[in-house]
Amino acid sequence: MAFFSELKEFHDRYLDPALLMKMFFTKDSPFPDDTSNRIFPLLCKTFSSGVVKGELLIAMSIVPFFQWALPACQYFSDIILSCSTDKCISEVEKWRTNAPGAMDWSQAAKMICEIEGNGESWIEKQIMLQKKIKQVPKYNLSKSNPLSPTVLPQADCLILPNCLECHMMDEGGFCCALKNCSTLLKKGGHLILIMGSEETFYMVGSCKFPHLSMDEGFVRRALGEADYDIEELHVLPRHTELLNSVSDYRGYFYVNARKK
Repeated sequence: MAFFSELKEFHDRYLDPALLMKMFFTKDSPFPDDTSNRIFPLLCKTFSSGVVKGELLIAMSIVPFFQWALPACQYFSDIILSCSTDKCISEVEKWRTNAPGAMDWSQAAKMICEIEGNGESWIEKQIMLQKKIKQVPKYNLSKSNPLSPTVLPQADCLILPNCLECHMMDEGGFCCALKNCSTLLKKGGHLILIMGSEETFYMVGSCKFPHLSMDEGFVRRALGEADYDIEELHVLPRHTELLNSVSDYRGYFYVNARKK
């Protein structure tokens, strides 16, 4: 997987986690209206259904912000968060241990608790997730076990937000990486994908990062070839018209699929 190796070096050198957070995931960014505000209700509904639950949840992302795991934390005993760079892993570890200078995830916790109807419990929500995180290993999508040398039991749920499509620049690479990640998930387990639709790039500061452009047809084919049954697939059109120069995504995919 040459693309993954080349992009990994680029991410290692140029991806600034703090700047990425500031641009896309803080309350002052225009993008949460298109992401968190619309995806959180779907996540909360998925997990509160009582169908997606179990012992182990694994979440893998290019960003050091695992807000997507907050709605899930009460439904799993153990949680593994994984990033592809040491810088991002360091940021997640700082948040997990409440170290000085840690990123602020409180906005996400407050939003989720409001959706769940218990807006006063956001501090407890953050503490619950922090306590359930067991490891923060590095992933490599080119490996049949992407978390190698870490070996884990197969998970009941695998969340891949901002992951495969940021590392793989062709459809074949995406499908191969998806199959590698699927080895982490048990049969009958749930895969949740959160991905930009028809996006070709995103900016972090002055650095331009490539993104695999995907449409709904390709997403459905890729999941079918990887032996998944799609239980939910939502295409959320872009609302934010500002900052097209920062990212050209047309919308977001939210997918909940079950491994056959």
